[in-house]
Amino acid sequence: MKTAFSTTRLSAFLLKLLLTELLANISHGEVLKLGYITGGESRSDNPSYDRPGRVISGAITLAVNEINSNPGLLPEDTLEFVVAETFGDSTESLKYTAELWAGGVAAIIGPQETCTCEAKLASAWNLPMISYFCPEIEVSNKHRFPTFARTRPSDVQISKSVASVLKHFNWDSVYVLHNANERFKEVLNAVNRILTKNRIQITGSKSWDGLYLHGLTPNPFVQLVDQTYHDTRIYVVIGEPHEYIGLMTYMEKKGLFYGGEYFVVGLHVDQLYDPKHPEQYIQGLFMPSPDVLSTRAYKSYFGVIGSSPVYPEYEAFSTAVNDYLEAPPFNFLNPFKARGFNRPKIIRPEAAYLYDAVYLYAKAAHEARKK
Repeated sequence: MKTAFSTTRLSAFLLKLLLTELLANISHGEVLKLGYITGGESRSDNPSYDRPGRVISGAITLAVNEINSNPGLLPEDTLEFVVAETFGDSTESLKYTAELWAGGVAAIIGPQETCTCEAKLASAWNLPMISYFCPEIEVSNKHRFPTFARTRPSDVQISKSVASVLKHFNWDSVYVLHNANERFKEVLNAVNRILTKNRIQITGSKSWDGLYLHGLTPNPFVQLVDQTYHDTRIYVVIGEPHEYIGLMTYMEKKGLFYGGEYFVVGLHVDQLYDPKHPEQYIQGLFMPSPDVLSTRAYKSYFGVIGSSPVYPEYEAFSTAVNDYLEAPPFNFLNPFKARGFNRPKIIRPEAAYLYDAVYLYAKAAHEARKK
């Protein structure tokens, strides 16, 4: 995605300038310690926390080991990292930001779910912070957060892609349907802002509550479509992609797609395209395979999703991350192995962003050292 690349390139440039200043008085042959803020454990008061650190943290060990073994990258210095466990609690994240700074880390890799307040602290202390997870939009302001960079695209990026799709087809008026879950609030706000900026009219917006499971729970799109289709031709939908089948199949049953006047643009938030299992995008969560109705309906659908990783390199990367997850300092045992299955954990895309964050720091520090 061109915009995401440009953002990363700008972050690398600003980070190099900052590190040139910070490393000027540090002799070569030093240990550069990184503070890794993550959430890999849950507490009894928040048992539903999904603990993303358990499926991505091996990437930091992989990156650090590769860099320390590479004579062409920081050849006179050594990278190390310390782990700060937040349990998914923003208060813990703030606390560890302060503790890591007080402990003299060279940079923070993180935080995870939240980053705006942490980035303010890091800026006040002139401390580099590279986030691999947090999608918050506010921290993209380089004037307010000069020491913050990230490798994970913000929610603005997918919103810009939606605007590009709509403009390409000259669709200048849309209706937005969205899941009311707090997780999609930032994305919804970004979509509203970016579409308005691009002079694409949002004629209205409606939401559905809870998670829709196709064939198992009442279809919320029946009422939403019946209330809006007379004055709508293009829908933009934001939620869990497997929910969209309820919208698509109902519109197909209603005959709205027959004349080619209706179309749906769906956002696949925090997902990368999986070329090995493309059928998953046109079926419900518990459907064994796409049926005739969904296959026909999705001919009137355009999904906006992250590009797929490069195979087979990504498979080798996933294998290495899985191995390091089970090794110190994390020791996150694979639950499949405990049950006798020879199956790896499914690695989240953020593992690649974490890996890139470490390399972004190392390359910027290397360039700074050369000066």
